[in-house]
Amino acid sequence: MLGYWGMKALSWVLCHSPKFIRKIFASFLGSVAWVATPAWRKTMAVENIKECLGVPEERAREIAEASVRRFGRMLVEVLRFPTLTPENFRKNVNIEGAEYLEAAFKQDKGVILCTGHYGNWELLGASVALLGYPILSIARKQNNSAMDDFINEYRELTGQKITYNRGENSMLAINRIIKDKKILGVLYDQDTGKDGIDVLFFGKPSTAPTGAALLSRIHGAPMLPIFIHNEEDERFTIRIHPPLYTKKTTDRLQDLRKPTEELMLIAEHEIISDPSMWFWVHDRWKDGKKKYKGKKGEN
Repeated sequence: MLGYWGMKALSWVLCHSPKFIRKIFASFLGSVAWVATPAWRKTMAVENIKECLGVPEERAREIAEASVRRFGRMLVEVLRFPTLTPENFRKNVNIEGAEYLEAAFKQDKGVILCTGHYGNWELLGASVALLGYPILSIARKQNNSAMDDFINEYRELTGQKITYNRGENSMLAINRIIKDKKILGVLYDQDTGKDGIDVLFFGKPSTAPTGAALLSRIHGAPMLPIFIHNEEDERFTIRIHPPLYTKKTTDRLQDLRKPTEELMLIAEHEIISDPSMWFWVHDRWKDGKKKYKGKKGEN
């Protein structure tokens, strides 16, 4: 539990620190994160950025580094969750497409919010809760139980409910939230292996999760792509896209494929618009470790 109380103490300090101290600390954490990132992941990120975005190597390196350094700001923002209220939160957020969320919620079929490891996705779930919407966010259980307790406690401070993406009660909780006409938050940008569907992501063969499309097909719930962008001076923009729906025909696979492909295309557009916001050092295409770990000349 030492780690838990250490994070609580750091959170208290950051909650009571002036903005310039927070910015310095966020920059320091970002630098540490970049130094600590394994060389093969840096190389993989640069190569994927060059291939996906068509940019020269120097620009690709800038994007890769910025995508890691932003985690300093992300952690500081999470540690300051105890200071968030519906009132002060609204002063720092610009919401594009809020009408889509309100209209979808009023359909009374439940809403599936679909996002990725983009910007501060932890703050995104908190933002929806602070706007007054009942949201259940699906999370991966942390390997460290103390850190798992800490992050879930802070998620729930903002009004979110949490369930794990694996476990005997996960699907029960997920289906219940849609049946109760509430909001479910899912991350859909990672490869789910055998549980997913084959798609192209930036023109590269990939696998994408079908959970959102499947729930939409079962319950008729709208899927809303939603992403969060960092702005200057601790501000941010939330971008909500028009709803997607999964048709229900006799061809289940095709029913799931179409909206999943649309979700991946939207994710591509968001990444292109602000590439440093995405988690490039993640082995998204499941070939990076094999290609780059131990490669001569990696740096």
